[in-house]
Amino acid sequence: MRYDLATLVRRSQNPRRKTIDIRPIAPPGMLAQALFARCYRPVVNAWTAALPRVLAEYERSIAVRDQLSGNSGQFTDSISSLSDLLDAIGKELSDLVLQLLPELREWAARVSDWHTGQWRGAVLSATNVDIEQVLLASGQPQSVAETIAWNVSLIKDVNAQAQQRIANAVFAAARGNVPTRDLARQLREIVGMSRTRSMNIASDQLTKFSSALDQERATDAGLETYTWMWSHKKHGRKEHIARDGDVFRYDKPPQDGPPGSLPFCGCRARARLELK
Repeated sequence: MRYDLATLVRRSQNPRRKTIDIRPIAPPGMLAQALFARCYRPVVNAWTAALPRVLAEYERSIAVRDQLSGNSGQFTDSISSLSDLLDAIGKELSDLVLQLLPELREWAARVSDWHTGQWRGAVLSATNVDIEQVLLASGQPQSVAETIAWNVSLIKDVNAQAQQRIANAVFAAARGNVPTRDLARQLREIVGMSRTRSMNIASDQLTKFSSALDQERATDAGLETYTWMWSHKKHGRKEHIARDGDVFRYDKPPQDGPPGSLPFCGCRARARLELK
């Protein structure tokens, strides 16, 4: 729901300033932790739980190979059963991803509600105008559905990448006659990488979601410009550091996108209310 915040401010007071800055909203890390715990960690944990099955089938296949070194056909069947097991586990986890959709929806709604309260507070602090009723009538932001769809795709990718890496390691181990204990270590490392990747994705997705909500809330209020605020991260992008304090239009962002759009960008947009 679009509304004219500038008009609401003029009606409530006689502002002396021509431009009012609205403080940026920084999402707490616990929301990223919640996304990982509820929507990504179950997939990683499921692969951890599946490793004993994979290793048991690998060990059985190697034993068959050793017994039937002269019968390539039966060994091929044994390797095929290992491949079938990995496919079956992948299917189980694909079904799990679909089961996580309600958790993802609930998380997105929680972040949206939190952001609504933060935006209301920021506007009230900057203008002394309470927009609670306007926000209640606005409905769910479009970025909620977009974030849900994006994360479904990312969770599927985490699952698919883990399956592919595990399969590669298993078949390479079979070819190289790698002991089961050594393969077990490799598979644990692969799952560990999936866990780390998932945590990074969750953190980045929270930043992107919050940034999208920032822009949606601001443009719904009729705001047209924002000030780029550098995150002061240790290894900030040079072009983002150079933009710190610069003013941009929401409808004309820099070529590489608005704050928070690039991977792991922590920059924020400080909305500007211009009272023309």
